[in-house]
Amino acid sequence: MASIKNTAQKAQSVSIVNKNLPSFGTDKQLEASIGKQVRISRKNAGVTLQQLSKQSLLSASMLSKIENGQISASLKTIQLICHALNISITSLFKQHDKDVEPTFIKSGNGLTIERAGSDESRHYQLLGHNVSGSLKVEPCLITVTSRDYDFPDFQHKGVEFIYMLKGKMDYYYGTEIYHFQKGDSIYFDSDKPHGPKKIISDECQFLTVICSNNSD
Repeated sequence: MASIKNTAQKAQSVSIVNKNLPSFGTDKQLEASIGKQVRISRKNAGVTLQQLSKQSLLSASMLSKIENGQISASLKTIQLICHALNISITSLFKQHDKDVEPTFIKSGNGLTIERAGSDESRHYQLLGHNVSGSLKVEPCLITVTSRDYDFPDFQHKGVEFIYMLKGKMDYYYGTEIYHFQKGDSIYFDSDKPHGPKKIISDECQFLTVICSNNSD
């Protein structure tokens, strides 16, 4: 039974080393963002749905669904709307990168992922992922169940925050060693070598949040 569970867990795992992450949030974010911009542009122009329908040769019902993010508009449809409102097509997409939907994760339901050095005694759960605009954010819950685990060295662009939730460990940053226990935290520039040095308790669990420039 345990082997079946482990197999299922591995099948759901996603490597985030040099790969694109799955998107978090709703599946209709782009549609909602475009619809919002259409509605704003229409109202700024002082045009009703019926008037826009006549000018764009699109039905008022379809326009209403587009504004409410209920359907995906084709490029031709977007062109007709933009021509009728005298706006550029790119203006409808500019806000999308700035609109960030909340990501709510129920306990235990974070996406199981793999990182360098991962094995069955070290479990990663990604709790969200945002790469919109210039900011890249990765909150992750890490659980370690072996004192003998040999961690690789970590070094990357950006800053990192770690908060200890359970257990004890020694964590190094550069030449310094920090003795972590429940409630302890650290915030640092992550371009220096860092990582867990020694797991002291039978199980450790800590939250990490990595922030970096999306162009790095």
